[in-house]
Amino acid sequence: MVIATGFWLSRGPDETFTFSRVVPSQQSPEALSLLLAEPKSWPRWHFNAIRSEASGVIVPQSENEPAQQVRLFMEPPKKEWKRFELDLEVLVYRPGRQLTVRLKRDSKGRLEKLFSDITWSIELLPQTQEPGTLIQGTVRATSKSSRARLLTRIAPRVVLNQLFYPNLEALGDPMKQKGTENASTSGSLLPF
Repeated sequence: MVIATGFWLSRGPDETFTFSRVVPSQQSPEALSLLLAEPKSWPRWHFNAIRSEASGVIVPQSENEPAQQVRLFMEPPKKEWKRFELDLEVLVYRPGRQLTVRLKRDSKGRLEKLFSDITWSIELLPQTQEPGTLIQGTVRATSKSSRARLLTRIAPRVVLNQLFYPNLEALGDPMKQKGTENASTSGSLLPF
């Protein structure tokens, strides 16, 4: 019965799955925007990122300009042999409001085997009643295989949370960013 259910869940056309989280921050949208625009700061607030490379600061681009590229070097804690790289393309950058990137390449190919068109979006929403910002993070991915369809239909929140490498809590709170005393070093991607 379990095998038949799994087979049934993995069939069908590929689907696009979306997962969003909202995290409050005491930081202003302008201060957070500086972190979004500077790829060198991204490892401080991305899970497992140890370094990044980019051609410079992220700037708003016109339709005719090529998209900016960022490479994140990832290393799970205490697992150097599991290093990998993520090549990202900046789709949208609106200072103080939004950063959206698309995963172009995963050096291990694991994500690309399961999903296509993986995008991360971080929106900065000013709070009206108290100082600070609401940070909304969204991941969107389209299943590409029967295994991906099965996993996302059984536990979409868990699977999509594993695809979302930005750590919104660390982005919103400088004390939780890597390199500070209070930073978490567990490497866990799950917020619970």
